[in-house]
Amino acid sequence: MNLTYTDEQRLLRESVAGFFARHYDFDIRRSALANGGWKPAIWKAFANDLGLLGMTAPERIGGFGGGPVETMIVLEEIGRALVLEPYLECAVLGGALLRDGGEIADAMAGGIIDGSVRPVAALWEDGARYDVGVVATTAKQAENGGWVIEGGKIAVAAAPCATHFLVSARTAGEPRDRGGIALFLVPSDAAGLERSDYALIDGRRASDIKLQGVQVGADALIGTDGAALPVIERALDEAIAALCGEAVGVMRRMLESTVDYARQREQFGRPIAGFQVLQHRMVDMHTRIERAHSLAIMAALSLDLPEAERRKAVSAAKAFVSDAAKFVAQAAVQIHGGIGTTDELAISHYFKRATVIENQFGSAAYHLRRVADAMDAED
Repeated sequence: MNLTYTDEQRLLRESVAGFFARHYDFDIRRSALANGGWKPAIWKAFANDLGLLGMTAPERIGGFGGGPVETMIVLEEIGRALVLEPYLECAVLGGALLRDGGEIADAMAGGIIDGSVRPVAALWEDGARYDVGVVATTAKQAENGGWVIEGGKIAVAAAPCATHFLVSARTAGEPRDRGGIALFLVPSDAAGLERSDYALIDGRRASDIKLQGVQVGADALIGTDGAALPVIERALDEAIAALCGEAVGVMRRMLESTVDYARQREQFGRPIAGFQVLQHRMVDMHTRIERAHSLAIMAALSLDLPEAERRKAVSAAKAFVSDAAKFVAQAAVQIHGGIGTTDELAISHYFKRATVIENQFGSAAYHLRRVADAMDAED
């Protein structure tokens, strides 16, 4: 398995990193937090200046046909810059759910690539924890051939800026059945859809949504009726692998900031970077980051493997990355001391993002169980 980047991948990394260095400093992020939680101008630049929104879309619909390693590279730079824009939610997870979604997905491709359409996944329900296979939301076919959706979804990240929701709903069976789940494209302004917005601890926006008699056309069905769960799980694994890349970027920036601070902060007449116990702690941070980076690449390269192998690789990476993010974030704040918890210092914002990443798409314990289940399935 090749864990080194090609020349083209290195060029992509330099291009994205250069853009963020010029256009996305900490003050711009704070401004975005105070004004809706994202900047539409930056999103447009993702589409027009960098071509990121079409990077992994198939060439047949106007994309560039990039792969999961390219996605991971972009997410690592997004993590380093602590970018708020919903690239993971819309371009990665939303794009993966729509990739083979048929005519309606292809018809939306141009809008996704140019940034005017922002599809967000609404998959999780109250009481289901991280399991997207637990679906109580229902979709019943209407006399006109369309669908009527009833139910609710929780913790829909980036919902306030979405133009469409990708909603999982049950067309047959019981809430915990693997079969009978379908995926629907629902406009965010659909009649009967109610949204309760809130901020996550890292400043990003999310919503709980209720769907009360929401009517959509027959063409709103994505893919095959009743067979959406494997598609959702595959798309979610893509998003988890990408999130591992973002976590690496967040951790790298925390380590850099911690080393810089330790070189400047003096105690007992000399910089604290000279204290051996702190040197050991920063080396431990570095070691965990490098292992997380290798596992993130492994997860990205495993996405085309058979389902059991893919699931095992992705969950193994996420379990380690979750623990690494917790360790690195806590160590960074401890070395900074009390100032590391203040809103004015960037390290506190990286700490909050790392804390969210630790549990996003499943905690370490959840993914260790997923690895064990995949191994049992092989026996």
